[in-house]
Amino acid sequence: MAITMAFQPIVDIQTGRVFAYEALVRGVDGQSAGEVLSSVDGDMIYKFDQTCRVTAIELAGRLFAPNGSEKLSINFMPGAVYEPDACIRASLAAARRVGFDPTRLMFEFTEDERMRDVAHVR
Repeated sequence: MAITMAFQPIVDIQTGRVFAYEALVRGVDGQSAGEVLSSVDGDMIYKFDQTCRVTAIELAGRLFAPNGSEKLSINFMPGAVYEPDACIRASLAAARRVGFDPTRLMFEFTEDERMRDVAHVR
């Protein structure tokens, strides 16, 4: 299934300003995150996780103001950092490739997978 991202604003309640956008996976034909995720083969979950991160960064590189201050919040599975081909480094490389300032990235652990080695993730 082909994917895209929706960008949900995250608002600072004290200032009322959007300070970040959370990237949420969607199907290109309007499928919900649940529908998209249920179509992913379990053996491919980390590759899919990486595809989502790279897609979010590529879209943000086109849609966000280049000198803006808003951050991009990206969910990722903690286990992805144990898979060399699906590591966070691929996300940072994608940001550099599309000219998206890596300091504007926020990584959020998904809740549906246990973190095996906290020190390694740091």
